[in-house]
Amino acid sequence: MKLVNLAIVPKKLTLCIVVCSLVACASPTPQSEQQTPTTEASGPSFSDATDTSAKSLEQLLAGLDDYDDERAQRQYLLNQVELLQQQSQWQTSALLLSELERVQLPPRERQRAALAKAQWLASEGLYQDAQELLEPVLSASSQLRTKQQVTLFTFARDLAKQLAQPQRAAQLQLQLMALAEQGDRASVTRSWDYLIGATQPDQLTARGAIAKSWLALLQAVHQQLNAADTSAIQGWQMRHSSHPAYELATTLDTQLKQATKQRHALVLLPLSGAYAEQGQAVLDGMVMALESTPEFTITVRDSASFEYANLAEELQRIQADTLIGPLLKDSLSKVDHSALAATNTQWFALNTVEQLSAEPDLWYALAPEMEIKQVAEALAQRGVRHPLILAADSNRGQQAIDTFSTYFRAQQPQGTIETGLYRTTEDMKTIVQEKLGVAASEARIWQVKITAGKILVDAEARSRADIDAIFLPSTIEQTRLLKPFIDVNIAPFMDPIPVFATSASHIRSDQLSENDLDNVRFTEIPWLLPDHPNYTRLTELLQLRKHWSYNHARLAAFGHDAMQLAHHNTAMELVPGYSLVGLTGELSRAADSIQRELHWARYSGHRVQPASLDN
Repeated sequence: MKLVNLAIVPKKLTLCIVVCSLVACASPTPQSEQQTPTTEASGPSFSDATDTSAKSLEQLLAGLDDYDDERAQRQYLLNQVELLQQQSQWQTSALLLSELERVQLPPRERQRAALAKAQWLASEGLYQDAQELLEPVLSASSQLRTKQQVTLFTFARDLAKQLAQPQRAAQLQLQLMALAEQGDRASVTRSWDYLIGATQPDQLTARGAIAKSWLALLQAVHQQLNAADTSAIQGWQMRHSSHPAYELATTLDTQLKQATKQRHALVLLPLSGAYAEQGQAVLDGMVMALESTPEFTITVRDSASFEYANLAEELQRIQADTLIGPLLKDSLSKVDHSALAATNTQWFALNTVEQLSAEPDLWYALAPEMEIKQVAEALAQRGVRHPLILAADSNRGQQAIDTFSTYFRAQQPQGTIETGLYRTTEDMKTIVQEKLGVAASEARIWQVKITAGKILVDAEARSRADIDAIFLPSTIEQTRLLKPFIDVNIAPFMDPIPVFATSASHIRSDQLSENDLDNVRFTEIPWLLPDHPNYTRLTELLQLRKHWSYNHARLAAFGHDAMQLAHHNTAMELVPGYSLVGLTGELSRAADSIQRELHWARYSGHRVQPASLDN
């Protein structure tokens, strides 16, 4: 079964005194548990030092006696920092770096010191800080010698991969190829590993023949996957017959054609019983997907009455190489994993349970927790520092707060999160006034009026200025009640606080009758937004299924994308940067799960409009 600065440079004596003081407080230099990310065993040194072993601080101090001028002393210390780091003596290198930071270094030496500090930060696991420190060095990299550029780009590339930035890693790999300008058959696999993760190859740039040819191969692979040109890889081979990656291209061409071969799937969905309506919605979406994938066929069975003991026989009888479903957790537990293994069947479950040996887990990508995750990360990346979460006082409300807090703090560790829980409508009004500081402001005004006695006091309650976003993980009914309370409790002379929600606050437009949601931004699957290319198809389906809510439409989109994933899963494994533009969002692989990128929309009166976080 396949599972899917100083203004004046100090004299030598000054340097000696400082280094002596560092020696006095230094402890032995243990190797850091976290190494600087790299793929080459050692990589070329950023300096031109010829020493082959690191020295103790005492030896470094003695070595300064060999240099009479200040420039030579700086060069000596920079070389030693780099040598210490090559041998993972990070603490000793940090002591020397702290002294070099006191010195006003010329541009090239300043870049060397910045790279060394970034490498030390990476050794401490501070990858994001290291990357930020590298930005000005990369921008001025043309001032460096080729050898220095190679070391810089190699480290920056590996740092990007460590930070899960495949597009950036691929661009840096192409820059390295432009520097080398030569083919290396021994490094073909390593080079391709960095390129293959790029999510947008058409936005990459390359200089020089070698880098351009590698980029052309990457683009040909994506063209072939998108069915725009099924012979794109062969066309590349005709133009680059002596390229080091020629054999790799042959393998890729064969694998991708095999990945999209004719398939037949057994689909198990609840078509009778309490969940028949949900099962039919998923099936409607699958049928939509089959219109564009004629090479994929299905046989559908009702999971409510299916004999799971005969699963292996049924798969063999209908000549199915893929199982899609079941949808319900109770049915999932009835699937015999060994039966699938015996028939070498790919299994794509439509729900998730612990220890489930099936993938991809699209259901997890559709779960409310993943939608809250996207909201939290998007707000943190937008620069929000002090969000307020207003949620129902229930297990689900607390879970929403916990999920948001986890992902927000991972992106914005210095941020602070305010929370407010409510049970009743009156609770909502009280909590909003309390959390926005209006209640406290009114209390202060009242106290001032009492103190003033007969003196007239003209004052207006102020709301807090530190809250920079409000998140409502609520139903649409709760959001409709909360939003007006928020609006009236923000002082009129202050800018409105942006309010964010999830798709739970979005229902069919013909059911909207109020303006209470105006300017609420929310996440949503793109198919339910009016700018989607298939929005007309959605409208037609809703006319046909008049009793459907948007939740049924979301299930149909889920069924559509599940079918697409079953068809393209092997290709996505081969080309990690390849993603599917599905009805539920842009789908991509991350480790052993499927990730989904939702779109943003906002209410404008009675209408829903596509939006970004800033409009």
